[in-house]
Amino acid sequence: MQLNRYNFTLTLTICLLFSGPFVLKAQSQKLPAFRTETEKLLLKQQATRQVFGKAGGIVLPVNLRYPGEFEESQAVAISWADGYDDFGSPTGNVDTTYDWGLISAQLCDYIQEECPVWIRVNKATDTIRVKAFMQNRGKPLYNYRFYVKPGNGWWIRDFGPNGVYYGDKDSVAFIDLKYYPGREEDNTFPKYLAGEMNIPNFETTLNSEGGNLISDGFGMLYYSSVVTDVNTAGGVHNPVWTPQITTDSMRYLFNSPVIIETQTLECDGGTGHIDLYLKMTDEQTIFVSQYPKIVRAQDRQIIEDNHQRLTTLKSTYNRPFRIFRIPHPTGDNGKYKDTTCNQINNDARTFVNGITVNKTFIYPSYSNAQNGNKAQTDSATQLFKYLMPGYKIREIDSRALSPYGGEIHCITIQIPAENPVLFWHPSIDGQQSLRNSYHILAKISNNSGIAQATCKWRKRGAASWSTLNLSDSAGFFVGDIADASLTLDDKIEYYLTATTNNGKTAVKPITAPEGYYTVYFQTGVGIDENQVTEKDYLFGAYPNPAASQVTLPYFVMNAAESSVMSIMDLNGRKLKEYSLHPHYGLNKLELDLTGLDNGIYFYSYQTGGTYIATRKFIIAR
Repeated sequence: MQLNRYNFTLTLTICLLFSGPFVLKAQSQKLPAFRTETEKLLLKQQATRQVFGKAGGIVLPVNLRYPGEFEESQAVAISWADGYDDFGSPTGNVDTTYDWGLISAQLCDYIQEECPVWIRVNKATDTIRVKAFMQNRGKPLYNYRFYVKPGNGWWIRDFGPNGVYYGDKDSVAFIDLKYYPGREEDNTFPKYLAGEMNIPNFETTLNSEGGNLISDGFGMLYYSSVVTDVNTAGGVHNPVWTPQITTDSMRYLFNSPVIIETQTLECDGGTGHIDLYLKMTDEQTIFVSQYPKIVRAQDRQIIEDNHQRLTTLKSTYNRPFRIFRIPHPTGDNGKYKDTTCNQINNDARTFVNGITVNKTFIYPSYSNAQNGNKAQTDSATQLFKYLMPGYKIREIDSRALSPYGGEIHCITIQIPAENPVLFWHPSIDGQQSLRNSYHILAKISNNSGIAQATCKWRKRGAASWSTLNLSDSAGFFVGDIADASLTLDDKIEYYLTATTNNGKTAVKPITAPEGYYTVYFQTGVGIDENQVTEKDYLFGAYPNPAASQVTLPYFVMNAAESSVMSIMDLNGRKLKEYSLHPHYGLNKLELDLTGLDNGIYFYSYQTGGTYIATRKFIIAR
């Protein structure tokens, strides 16, 4: 019988309270996703004995590209969960007893449907245990490879290889970031795996984890401010890094001219990683978690600020991102029992922390057939199917994971495919004006070149797809979907295909033909109503607390309207008022704090005579 570790822990705890001076270690032995206090101390102790330059002084190859996770993968790597005995002590064997082992098994089964699953285990005999476990579950391994390499934990997203492409042949290499001190075996895994694959591994001294990196595949990189905080802390680098050095290092390592640093969450289980509330499902679509109003933790406002900032950005197609909100999971009883920062830190649940594996999306749920909020899990599955057309949606009960600061995304990492085909295509989908034709534009690249590109399209309800051959025009593939009989009630569905000179066929979107772009002509028939859009907005001040100067960011929709920023003291007395002269978009007021005493202050923003918001900042010298 499968023993649930939480039920076992509760039972054993009760027994030990009355049976003697034993110490229960079932929860404390498992290394968390976050950096422990001991590891924070080790970071400073070890780093002060080294001298680092920007990005570690490494020389990277030309034409480096950091792909999006939604691009094709040749494999997905996992580190099978370690085993523990009945007293919570490591056994040295893989876990084939508790919930952690079951999670590893489910991942293997779902991943191998799409691509090989690469399984790291500590010793050769573990391979026998894993294969027997999968066989006994009726889900035998058939598309896999084992890597026997001792490790410290299973958070492979954070210590594992960050795959990139480089050179004229789109060769695969790894960017190897510095992982937590004290987990040296995990930190060396990218180098080991690169050796097994016979590819380059570029080691850097930048302290960061893979769960804090999100790329659009076209040079835009997202991460949270904890990366800057860690690398600029005293004693970590010698000489001390500035925020600019950290930003320059990120830009250089991943060849990302557009760097987006978001504010770090404070109640997410301890990592501060961006993947706990944000996911990019293609180069123009972003999912952002949404806390209900009952949540009092500061992360609710931080997420709202971060998502609103995303609405001010433009995708590689120079148009706003599609941003969709994903509800926050409840407790097992269907209610939001965790509303404070401390409560959420103890069990940081999120539906967003999933992984795209070619045509499958695997996300963390918090229920099973016996208990938990199964209705919300079913609702989340339907929402993902709605927002991710063509994807096979899989869920894994992650209640054994979330108390440790991570979920499904954190224990998996994609290995970029060999011989990639890259589509740059500003899709024509969503609501459009009714016309007789729609222009298709795409830039499609492969190291061998593109032999043929087509657009497959149909009216919804048609029995077959029509084929539109795209012609090469100044480096772009172009064509027109034309139909003079279109009416307001029609919908057009289409996708792109490309055949390379070396014989590979690829599609866009990656889930085609099951998934495709949809054009419609009337409101209320698509997903646009779920999107988040830009609006007049007042952002959080930074730095906060501040000493000599504070920056007050705000967003303006209509620059022609008059805008005012007011500064008040703790009693609400107006101290200063600034008439603003903003441009459309993101603006900021740099406020000199000379003459203001230490304490709490408020700033209020209104535009066009409409009150927007009031927020606070602290002066502490």
